[in-house]
Amino acid sequence: MRVVFLLTQDRGGPAFLTAGLARELASRPGGPEVHVLGPASVVASTGLPSSLLRPVDVRSKLDARAFSAVAKWLKNLAPDIIHAQDHRAGLVASLVAGRRSPVLLTFHGVPDSAAGRWVQGGPLHGRWPGISGRSRLMAEALVARRVTCTVAPSQAIASFLRRDLRVPANRLRVVHNGVAASHRSKEYKRVRTFATVGSFAPCKATPLLVEAFVALAANRTDLRLRMIGDGGDRRRCENIARLAPGGDQVEFAGYRTDVDAQLGHADAFVLPSVNENLPLALLQAMALGLPCIATSVGGVREVLDADCGVIVPPGDIHSLRAAMERLISEPDLAARLGQAARRRVEERFSLARCADSHLGLWSELLGMSAGDNVTAGAC
Repeated sequence: MRVVFLLTQDRGGPAFLTAGLARELASRPGGPEVHVLGPASVVASTGLPSSLLRPVDVRSKLDARAFSAVAKWLKNLAPDIIHAQDHRAGLVASLVAGRRSPVLLTFHGVPDSAAGRWVQGGPLHGRWPGISGRSRLMAEALVARRVTCTVAPSQAIASFLRRDLRVPANRLRVVHNGVAASHRSKEYKRVRTFATVGSFAPCKATPLLVEAFVALAANRTDLRLRMIGDGGDRRRCENIARLAPGGDQVEFAGYRTDVDAQLGHADAFVLPSVNENLPLALLQAMALGLPCIATSVGGVREVLDADCGVIVPPGDIHSLRAAMERLISEPDLAARLGQAARRRVEERFSLARCADSHLGLWSELLGMSAGDNVTAGAC
């Protein structure tokens, strides 16, 4: 089986998942032949082996030259499966792939401008999308209906795709995200350093986390908050920290490719987002055995529950602070939750399991295709 992953971004969940799947599948004896079409920078940003990359940089939805380059690569590689891993990649694949191979699109999430249509609770819930949000959803619905099969990383996003975007159920599959097992394991005596990983986009609610932490740390010089990532709200977070007592205990690590190593400096992980699907950063923290606090949005509850973490309402600073205080004051609970989180990932959300699910789906589609006669309704 020859598989081509198509990617138009070099960071974020889609890029890291693509790199992880490509590495995992390419390392298997007798496994599929794997190629990644994407920007050259994805090698440095995700650790994708350069031998797997076929460089194509699709800068916009109107980049005709890049569309042509993708079409040439697909003609030369003649893949059995084309799997787009972000929305723009899905558009490109749906337009240039023709009927030669099944085309899949993983639907990683809903943009903030339209999130009010799908998130439950928090400041975005019930907010009607404006013109931009509605246009984006319409475009994504059209692409989802053009491809052979749409992959939903969570049951929550699958329900949204069926209900709101009218993607037929027979062309929709749920394949949960997965992360590589970690060789690191935390042994907890106490929780003093919290960490988060994200893009500092508005949906990540990073300013809320900084506000909750500085209130908690005002009279606690032993506490630390490590902010890993970069983006639009970083300056706002820095300003909150600069003006508050305890603000010098907030560390900004910037965008990092060594996320596991960065999280290794933490005692607990916090995901304060108001819009998520099934976040890889949460899975990475759980795989390390970190006790995790996360908001009840999107597919988070499919990963984390009271047995292996602490769930708080999105946008609720008081609940967020209380959850952090709880992990600080109950080290035995923190240790127990961290161990349970690690087991949860090993049993249900490992990268190997995710790769197996992808292989099963691709084989299903190829079995239905009867050679080259794949139709859009084959999934």
